[in-house]
Amino acid sequence: MGNASTCCSHPAIQKQEALIPQQKNMLVNEECDVREWEADDFVKIGLQTHPVKEHKLFDQPSVIRRLESVEGPKLGQRLEVFPEIENQIVRTVLGQLPLLLIPQDMERGEENPPIKFDNNFIYHGEWKDSQKHGYGKLLWPDGSYYEGGFINDETSGFGRLIHSFGDYYEGSWKHDQANGYGKYHRYRNQATYEGNWVNDKQQGQGKETWQDGSSYEGEYFNGKKQGRGLFKWGNGNMYIGDFNNNKMDGHGVYYWKSGKVYDGEWKENRMDGEGSFNWPDGRKYKGSYKNDLKEGYGIFEWSDGRYYKGEWKQGKQHGKGILRMDQSKEITAEWINGKMLTEKQIEQQATGL
Repeated sequence: MGNASTCCSHPAIQKQEALIPQQKNMLVNEECDVREWEADDFVKIGLQTHPVKEHKLFDQPSVIRRLESVEGPKLGQRLEVFPEIENQIVRTVLGQLPLLLIPQDMERGEENPPIKFDNNFIYHGEWKDSQKHGYGKLLWPDGSYYEGGFINDETSGFGRLIHSFGDYYEGSWKHDQANGYGKYHRYRNQATYEGNWVNDKQQGQGKETWQDGSSYEGEYFNGKKQGRGLFKWGNGNMYIGDFNNNKMDGHGVYYWKSGKVYDGEWKENRMDGEGSFNWPDGRKYKGSYKNDLKEGYGIFEWSDGRYYKGEWKQGKQHGKGILRMDQSKEITAEWINGKMLTEKQIEQQATGL
């Protein structure tokens, strides 16, 4: 806001007409305006630079779905040993991970030698009634690799899938999909999600982290942030509140590293509805917002006791309002686009001149 106390330190004026001689000195001074960039523009700038990140995980065709192409043990070529993985990315990821621990309560079947099928899938593990059942390893032609549990020819129980491009999921499976608790790790940007899954989508409680230090912890539904959550940006800003369809939506509190705080309603990542904004130097605003800007009725207070109470439009005083200049004097006036009108200007507007 600059040094607003400098331009607003004139003697108290009781009548609006008396403002006319001082209008040039006072009202045209931009420091007298409640400047929107002080409160709101940095929200838009900040969110453009640090948006609420979406973490689309299974956006590649899940290779596990190709299991239906693997025939029973009586078909295919039997191998002496399970071959080494040739995909270098998968080899690298696998070398960085600890050995997979097989749960003791995993259903087991009868182990058979490795089998290579006509479509070049290779399976080595346990079978039951000509179906993959128990512990097994599955290698795809592109190098994707799964190790873990199978039930009735489907991945089920605990297992780990490494995609050919390096992403991996380790956790619970059911019907060839991530179901239950598990962790997904991105190979290229090191982003992770750890939490609950339903049919290959994040659902329930979970946590995402990104390489730049950003993180989200909270509720998900159908693969999106939905419900209550806490989002921290790598730059130190933080939001606690409601999310809808991967966006800040509902009621929430946004904290800036600089000490600014907005507590109120949000709509699609923007301040929208009733809210309060506080600055570390004591300034504060309480009222309505629309599309990140003050809109409707609101009260802006300076730390020295001055205030403006009245109407706003697109972030500026607009309509009827009351300006208190000191502890005892108030001015009731009409405002247009952040500027106070004189009686003459009001008459000219009424007559259309």
